[in-house]
Amino acid sequence: MCGITGFFGNHQQFNPSLLKKMNQSIYHRGPDGEGYHMGSGVGLAMRRLSIIDLEGGDQPIYNEDKSICVVFNGEIYNYQSIRKTLISQGHRFRTHSDTEVIVHLYEQVGIDFVNQLQGMFAIALWDSNINKGYVFRDRLGIKPLYWSQAGNSLLFGSELKTILCTGIIEPRLNYQALDAFFAYTYIPNPLTIYSDIHKLRPGHYIEYSQGDINTHQYWDFSFTDEVPQKTDTSHLDTTERLITDCVESHMVSDVPVGAFLSGGVDSSLIVALMAEHTTEPIETFTMAFDGLSVPLLDERPYARKLEGLYDINFNEYTVKPEVEDIIAKLTDIFDEPFADDSVIPSYYVSRHTSQKVKVAMSGLGGDELYAGYYRYIGFQLSEIYSKIVPRFIHKNIIDRLIRLLPELKSGGDKIDHIKRFSKYAAKGPALRYVGYVSSLDHDERSELLYNAGTTEKIDFNKTDALITDHFETAGSEDILSKVLYTDMKTYLPEDILALSDRMSMHFSLELRVPFIDHRLVEESTHIPSRLKLHKNCAKIILKDIARKFIPGEIIDHKKQGFEAPMGAWLKNELKAYSEKMLLTDNEKFNQLFRNRGIKTLLEQHQSGQKKNNKILYSLITFKSWLDKNPDIKL
Repeated sequence: MCGITGFFGNHQQFNPSLLKKMNQSIYHRGPDGEGYHMGSGVGLAMRRLSIIDLEGGDQPIYNEDKSICVVFNGEIYNYQSIRKTLISQGHRFRTHSDTEVIVHLYEQVGIDFVNQLQGMFAIALWDSNINKGYVFRDRLGIKPLYWSQAGNSLLFGSELKTILCTGIIEPRLNYQALDAFFAYTYIPNPLTIYSDIHKLRPGHYIEYSQGDINTHQYWDFSFTDEVPQKTDTSHLDTTERLITDCVESHMVSDVPVGAFLSGGVDSSLIVALMAEHTTEPIETFTMAFDGLSVPLLDERPYARKLEGLYDINFNEYTVKPEVEDIIAKLTDIFDEPFADDSVIPSYYVSRHTSQKVKVAMSGLGGDELYAGYYRYIGFQLSEIYSKIVPRFIHKNIIDRLIRLLPELKSGGDKIDHIKRFSKYAAKGPALRYVGYVSSLDHDERSELLYNAGTTEKIDFNKTDALITDHFETAGSEDILSKVLYTDMKTYLPEDILALSDRMSMHFSLELRVPFIDHRLVEESTHIPSRLKLHKNCAKIILKDIARKFIPGEIIDHKKQGFEAPMGAWLKNELKAYSEKMLLTDNEKFNQLFRNRGIKTLLEQHQSGQKKNNKILYSLITFKSWLDKNPDIKL
């Protein structure tokens, strides 16, 4: 819907001009309008992308006596039912926007209002009756929120740039975040690449009161080992009903709603359910990429399987990615290093979709809720393997033999996956999962990547703990449940959702994700793992539901990831570019990293000796970020 920013407190630099500068930095998030509130100890601002109540939904929005003020980014899908209840309780509304519901609901029930909201949101609220400010992030982190403390004051915004542009916070490198980035290709919450700027965790809010800044959790979820009371059929029926309800509620809008259509199960099911809840044709958007040494992907054949079944206007685009140009743009879009290479196809599908609609639905989240990734199958197998193969046999015989396997000349990942499987098989489950999702392990990062001075400033155990802490607090001893919980706390909000938010909002497009609804998440925690993953069959319950709505050809074909063939590109189109970027005379880059180690990583990858595409792409995006942030303090 928009972007928000602001500050609480009486910092000497807080003034209307600064607030406007912060807000203008996120113009792309809301080109349809802007709004400001400036008072004693508070400044709130927003950029608007008009979706609901086009004429009357401008922000900030106040209560009747203007003692409470709100700016808000996102959508509240149950706002109409809340509005009816509030009207019956005597509240007077002057608009039909979902934002105004927040103001009056807060008046009615206080800070617990957030528990009644169904949707995606970042909210800033100021209550002048008690001189308190609050900043909220939605339960699952669909919408971003960054914050920083300056003395006794608080700055916040939808993107890092809202805080960076003030000049109040010194841009100092966070070495722990640096290491997390090179381990996982993204930076998990609450870290950012800047030492003094933080991500607000999903399901949390900040309370500001006269210089005191406190963070509170208002929602969480957990898995359980309790014996399920429902039958398998009951689980399926409940999940189908909830998915249908979530899709229908996510369609609330005063402008047309389109959909990304990849030809996979998740997006195809979303489109089918959308079509059942509207009389208008659904505008869908599908990509094909061509013209490179290795084809990226072509989603069109399976997307077209819905043709004739539903009223759909297919919008198909074929593009040749300008990879170097996109990498250069990523720094401005993300404001910190980010190295999930699926950002490249996401960039193009968001750009083309935004030219036709303001709102689009996506099938994101289905893999995390219902175990759709291949790595979940591999992890299940590793758990079985670790129990039946004695550790000394694995270490002294099997692992040594596997290390001798050559990489596939075809560029496939099978040998790489086998080696990774073997390398971490002897570790405990939590650290084994860290190994599977890491680009390089501790020793490789310390001995090959970082200079000694960099290593001294990093606690590798803390980097592990960003993953393992969640692994150990899932509420269940079931291995798959632990992995799904961990991904929903880390990978989902700060990789998948961060990527989708930045790419879509860069093009002033609102992306909605029906699967990432807290009601579905809570229900999914009670579904037995055998209904999600069994042997090599993934996402079982979702596929069973989908068979009622979409052709079996879509459901049964091999999963096609939405990522770029970065490994092949780094040997071909991006070979010279990668060498230019990484074999550099940039003083700060060379202060952080081992030049000899980077040469080794490049040579190994280009010769086919080892697949280093993840770490090389991470280095490239970091170097691009460093080039645009030369004032960063190391």
